[in-house]
Amino acid sequence: MKNLNTVAVWGLGFLCLNLYVNGLPRLFQFQVQHWFGYWLGFFVLTFLVCRYLLKLKNLRELAMPRKQGWLGELGVGFLLGFATWALKYIAFWGLGKFSVDGFTAPSYYLPMLGQALLAMFFAAILNDVSIRGYCYAFCRRAGLMSLFVLLTTLLYCLDDAWNEGFSLINTLFSAVLGLSLAYAVYKTGAIWLCTGIHWGGNIVYRLLYGFSGTGILKLEEVQTGVLYEWLSLFITALLFPLLYLLLRNRRDPDCMEEAPAENARTLTASRTHLV
Repeated sequence: MKNLNTVAVWGLGFLCLNLYVNGLPRLFQFQVQHWFGYWLGFFVLTFLVCRYLLKLKNLRELAMPRKQGWLGELGVGFLLGFATWALKYIAFWGLGKFSVDGFTAPSYYLPMLGQALLAMFFAAILNDVSIRGYCYAFCRRAGLMSLFVLLTTLLYCLDDAWNEGFSLINTLFSAVLGLSLAYAVYKTGAIWLCTGIHWGGNIVYRLLYGFSGTGILKLEEVQTGVLYEWLSLFITALLFPLLYLLLRNRRDPDCMEEAPAENARTLTASRTHLV
């Protein structure tokens, strides 16, 4: 019963963070200044959940260690995400999904680009902390790191279905992307590479479509079709072999089956209840 109570507590914490991240923007129409409060409020809520509900020492346990090289991991991830999404849209253009009729005015796209860099970073890190970082802390404490990639991919699919709606292609896309993002956290023990990928991909999307459907380029004759959806899925899937090659010799020392000693008394039987 003690272990079931522990799972229930962690489940409650996850629900609180997820409702905050996905629920508040649905309930309220935020102006620019409100988004800053929303981002700050997330980290305050996360600290309270970690400290008083989960009894964690600090937020670093949510796969956010400021270890040497963390900014480099963020930058490499950004380049990977940016390049993957850029390849996707170049392929779309080559196959006639849209045509380009010049650029929008700098007075429009420069402020939009600044807004995108900031907003997409926080969109990425909130998602990564509330799903992958949270699950990392749970699986590490419960000695269930072998289930980390599967669990976080499943939760990401459910989270994306809430935001984008359920369909076969959307679910497959979420699973393919979620697998790569979870693997990046699993191998590095931190969210930074994963957040960079998330951030870079989101930036490319905003470069094309902005926040209102218009980005840096003037797009015309925009087409839709199953071909482009499957092509998007295929190119996104290329992330995983790239990450595998990049991280094949990396091993996070925290990715162990056994729970840390300080948690052994409360979680020794977690495998029996959770598997």
